[in-house]
Amino acid sequence: MTTESHRNRDAAGPSIHVVRARKLLLGGLAGGVGAAILAIIAFTIIEGTRGLGSTAFGAGLVLFFYAVGQLVMVRMADAGARTLLMGSMVSYTGRVVILGLILLIFSQHAHSWSWVDARALFIGAIAVVAGWILVEVVVFSRLRIAIYDTEYQPPASADQAADQDLGSGSHDGRSGDKGVEER
Repeated sequence: MTTESHRNRDAAGPSIHVVRARKLLLGGLAGGVGAAILAIIAFTIIEGTRGLGSTAFGAGLVLFFYAVGQLVMVRMADAGARTLLMGSMVSYTGRVVILGLILLIFSQHAHSWSWVDARALFIGAIAVVAGWILVEVVVFSRLRIAIYDTEYQPPASADQAADQDLGSGSHDGRSGDKGVEER
């Protein structure tokens, strides 16, 4: 892990991984909802209630599927890498299958879906995806993720380092080789 582990965590609150996953969820959701509102307003003005319904339907589907995926990540944020990968793949596969079934039902019963404007649905869905990802990238870039795995230990003071070199008997008189033992 690049940050605090389960052992170092305060039992009263969520881990840093859960906090980060929640921030990504909320940021993405805010971007997706904002884009959905703009697309719904635009297509309501352009096409009236048909544009409103179609855009809202497409935006709602995307928001639902993205939120489910990110909620799985929040739930599994403290899991090991393999478990997290497996959970995300199962979640993604499940969402793709469900979306495929919705598209199959739509294609086989298109006459029942005459109120849907495909252009408004498509553009609304793409707008939500773009809004979600854009804000999620911004949120991710502002997360403070440590680069190193080990905890910071300050270097020994100069006096302590000199004492260690002299006391170890490993100095052989050559410059630049302090503390290096001959093998």
